[in-house]
Amino acid sequence: MELDARRALVQLLKGPLITAAKHPSVWRTVLRDEQLLRSRLADVFLDLIVDEDAQLAFTRHADTGEVDAPAVLRTSPLTFMDTVMVLALRQRLLRAQSGERVVVDFDEMVEQLDMYRQAASTDAAGFRKRVGASWNKLKDKSLLATTSTEGRMEVSPVLAQLFDAEQVAVVRAEMARLADGGTGDKAGAGGDGDGRSDAEPTGEEVPQ
Repeated sequence: MELDARRALVQLLKGPLITAAKHPSVWRTVLRDEQLLRSRLADVFLDLIVDEDAQLAFTRHADTGEVDAPAVLRTSPLTFMDTVMVLALRQRLLRAQSGERVVVDFDEMVEQLDMYRQAASTDAAGFRKRVGASWNKLKDKSLLATTSTEGRMEVSPVLAQLFDAEQVAVVRAEMARLADGGTGDKAGAGGDGDGRSDAEPTGEEVPQ
């Protein structure tokens, strides 16, 4: 491999994502050598995801079926609140026009997610802190980017790619059940008696 292709391969492995805005030379290399990079990544059980419209690329673990493949990428488990926020932001991305920037306000996000407050905390101030923790976590993972206005973030287009339709359907069904005050073992333990504790992972993960 040429040196710039090797650099691109390393950047893809380091993650969490490559964008044309932040990594212009690497992005051009990914487009030029996409098939070569895809082949090298497949050798280590990874898929290469390239979205030319959103101008981003990233890797994720390949579906190897019954093959017990080693985990190559570092991932970070999502709590209930992280997952709720990710899917809410993902929905906003899917509603946006192609190429349109999606900017969200923290206070609006708190209001939108309030329906899940009983599943995380019945205390409004505590719930706001939990939303804030997830907000900052997604910022640290480059899934939210700061804007010139305090309290407003731009949503990374990569969020539209993180979950497939089947995963989204399963998680949304569980969240809807919790929002309706559902109970049962499926929601986990350690919350307020009516759902999953915000500190408990949902089973979903994002690249680090």
